[in-house]
Amino acid sequence: MTTWSLNSLPREIIVDILSRLPVESLMRFKCVSGFWNTLISSCYFRTKHLNIASRNQNLQKLLISQISYKDGEANTSISFSSLSLNIQVVRKLDCPLNYEPKYGRIYCCCDGLFLVGLQNTPKRDPSILLLWNPSTRETIVLPHSDYSTVDRNRYTFGLGFDSSSNDYKVLKVNNEDDTLNEILSVKSGSWRKLANKSCRNNVSCLFMHMDLAFVHGAFHWLGRIQLPEFIVISFNISNETYRDEPLPEPVCLTMTVRESVVSVLKGMLCVYSTYHDGSTFNLWVMKLYGVKESWSKMLTIPAIGVPLTIPKYIFADGEVLLCCEYSERTVFRTSKGPFIEWPDLVRDDINEDSILDVYVYTQSLMSPKAITNKLR
Repeated sequence: MTTWSLNSLPREIIVDILSRLPVESLMRFKCVSGFWNTLISSCYFRTKHLNIASRNQNLQKLLISQISYKDGEANTSISFSSLSLNIQVVRKLDCPLNYEPKYGRIYCCCDGLFLVGLQNTPKRDPSILLLWNPSTRETIVLPHSDYSTVDRNRYTFGLGFDSSSNDYKVLKVNNEDDTLNEILSVKSGSWRKLANKSCRNNVSCLFMHMDLAFVHGAFHWLGRIQLPEFIVISFNISNETYRDEPLPEPVCLTMTVRESVVSVLKGMLCVYSTYHDGSTFNLWVMKLYGVKESWSKMLTIPAIGVPLTIPKYIFADGEVLLCCEYSERTVFRTSKGPFIEWPDLVRDDINEDSILDVYVYTQSLMSPKAITNKLR
């Protein structure tokens, strides 16, 4: 179909056709005409494309962050793959202003946007905090918070979209003192400390170096009151209130500090854990948000020799993609299939290579610059 004949169609049909295409094609098609450029760059089209892409498995991608060492120097690279684990691209993190950090850490993702910290020392507060869209290669530098901790293991970040204010927000949670929690409005570019405390006193936050689980407009993480009592703490980014979310009783009885994590799969809050003896991996999902009785055990598989198993994605047929630490390597498997080792990305001139973070994300046109310009 020629450009002329396509443009002769009603606008709603053109939008419906283009909104089903991958981001790479749409970025090229912006050059076809001024009309197409304006349409593809519009807030309405970006949102429509995201809603369609989030339901299309072919537009779901796997992002793997790796760190390589050569003669004591670190280099962070990013690999992109389809969910079938066929490697597509390997490249360095996009760095602004010619800043070349030794370490890059991906904290979380939302709507195809990633929150990335860059620093020259592995265990310190990030020197630069970025909001990055790997599909469009667009990046902005976010402001630093007024309060920062020296050891980055004392806090974690979450990124989520607040539909009530039409704004993306970044939550920074302190592992030791929730009075130091902060929130950033990306649209306004301002950090502030949160006035409210969590519902419980003397709760230890358990992050396992994972990102905060964001679902139903709230961030979620695991908290320990005292052994063996655990809770899920949630923080709503619209009204900025904390509350406790229920856990299924069997999970409470089998969880340990090292082996239990709260996450999100297919829009559902989930918790996964390994039994104390390391023999069995269990995955529970909350089918109706906030309803304790809706917790359902989705998966139970042997976990012998696998100290850490992380569910990443649920396929249409119910199979779950799992990321596992196995024999000091990061490998993948489905809930029924064999282990698949990630393709060897270690070059001959690199002494050591390890995987830092793994994310399944939706390719999107969401623009970090448009968010800060209040154009979304």
